[in-house]
Amino acid sequence: MTDTLWPLLLTTGSRSGVAGYGLALLLQTTVKGTVILLLALVLNRLLRRSAAAVRHLVWTLGLSAMLLLPIFSLMVPGWNVPATAPVLADRVSAVGVTDKASHAAVMPNSHVRKLLPTPLHPLAAEDAGRYLPWGMVILYLMGFIVVAMRVGVGEMRVRRLVSCSRPFDVNQANSIVANICSRLRISRRVGLRITPETGMPFTWGGFRPTIVLPESARSWSEEQLSFVLGHELAHVSRCDYLTQIPAQVTCALYWFHPLVWFAAFAMRRERERACDDVILSLDQHAADYGEFLLVLARSLRRSGDAWLTSIGTGQISLLEVRMKALLDHQLGHGPMSAKHALFAAALAVALILPVAAIHASAKKATGNIGGTVEDPSGGRIPGARVTVLNLDTQDRISTYTGDDGTFEFPAIPLGRYQVEATKPGFAYQKSMELKLEPFRELHEDIVLEVGAVSEQIEVRGHASTESSAAPQRAPQRIRVGGLVQAAKLVNHVVPVYPASAEKQGIEGTVILRAVIGTSGQMLSLSPYNDADPALTSAAMEAVGHWRYEPTLLNGVPVEVVTTITVVFRLDK
Repeated sequence: MTDTLWPLLLTTGSRSGVAGYGLALLLQTTVKGTVILLLALVLNRLLRRSAAAVRHLVWTLGLSAMLLLPIFSLMVPGWNVPATAPVLADRVSAVGVTDKASHAAVMPNSHVRKLLPTPLHPLAAEDAGRYLPWGMVILYLMGFIVVAMRVGVGEMRVRRLVSCSRPFDVNQANSIVANICSRLRISRRVGLRITPETGMPFTWGGFRPTIVLPESARSWSEEQLSFVLGHELAHVSRCDYLTQIPAQVTCALYWFHPLVWFAAFAMRRERERACDDVILSLDQHAADYGEFLLVLARSLRRSGDAWLTSIGTGQISLLEVRMKALLDHQLGHGPMSAKHALFAAALAVALILPVAAIHASAKKATGNIGGTVEDPSGGRIPGARVTVLNLDTQDRISTYTGDDGTFEFPAIPLGRYQVEATKPGFAYQKSMELKLEPFRELHEDIVLEVGAVSEQIEVRGHASTESSAAPQRAPQRIRVGGLVQAAKLVNHVVPVYPASAEKQGIEGTVILRAVIGTSGQMLSLSPYNDADPALTSAAMEAVGHWRYEPTLLNGVPVEVVTTITVVFRLDK
């Protein structure tokens, strides 16, 4: 099975619904049935010198086992045996990009690149996984209907032949039937009819069997009638009409399996040879019987599908094999007793039950997510917390990067995921939505930006008795640590409360955003909120003179975003 088809089959089997479950059951019973038929083939090879009845029973039990396997598999408690499938690698690399407002790294689709070719396009794989189960069900049903209709048409034609036939009321023939039924211990009433529409004798019916002879039977001698009626009554005695029904149903259910068709053909061959052995047990001479078969086969015309559900004597395709078997005295020709047949059937059931209990449950389709966590300088970050969020179920799975800065989530369920990474001293990072497909591996290279620095200072002024306090906004601090040495404020100028604001009773909070340069100076100072212009101007004028010890990343100065909150409050 190819590497492409195997994951599709496992994905199909793991899907819920009637189609997926039915295909999984069919696949498992086909595999187990194949093992049974191969065992039957080996046994028949070992029993090639035994009687044909024994080999016929082996093939009958093998085909019946395949028919019963789906039923037993549903009834018998399962014994799950995990089965693995080849993993297809699909490595994806992505670079984190920091969002200025939220300090969260977002990995855009434009930064995703595939390092290895994927076996299937994602859309094609999704469509295949969606429509494959029902497509395979439709294909299977089409084959089943064709074979079942072929058998059904054959049954209708045989029924028509029987209904259009006439009773064969010949004393000689009736006497032969009564004699052979007595010797073979046949207690059922056997009908004897004749029709000009067929050239081959055949037996139809299980519980009320009917032997139909061609019109030429009126001119047969007593010996020839004995040969033909003895062979057909052997079918009745052995219940061959009933045993061929499971074989036909099995061929319809497993129409795609060549070994099933081979087993059905081998079963028919051994069935005819077993009936020939019954003729020999009736004290008939093998050479005379073989000569009659040759004469009969020459006079027969092919009858096609009419004989799918009937059992005929002179099947031309099996004549050579039967002739050789009749004249080979080293082969066994004895019939099989009913006790031995029942014992073999019971033994077969005892062997089928544990086989049916084995449920080759494929491991649920999963995928892997792995990658590395790095800082802006390219250095690996150990001890970073990495979390994958399943967007479908909202389940979270977390791990930490190793000493080499790598992380891995092996064999996680399929679905839509988002990868998050955190580390004290660095900004929180998250990826775009990632789709984990069956037996794929996503590789994420995450870059953690250095976390922002936050400072707060409060400036007090004297409130007027007429003024009212404005609401204050609580600042939020971001913890910086780990491999990052935080910036330290070494020189700051306290803002002066504007006199105009004091006189008017204006309070407020001014939030400034800036960048601390590699030398510790303030860069790109700008207001971040809409505060009173006088308060904002006073805060910016003072903060512009602040100086820091620069932030160090792995001992190297780096620029870092700074948030400065200046609260202007009036004393009551």
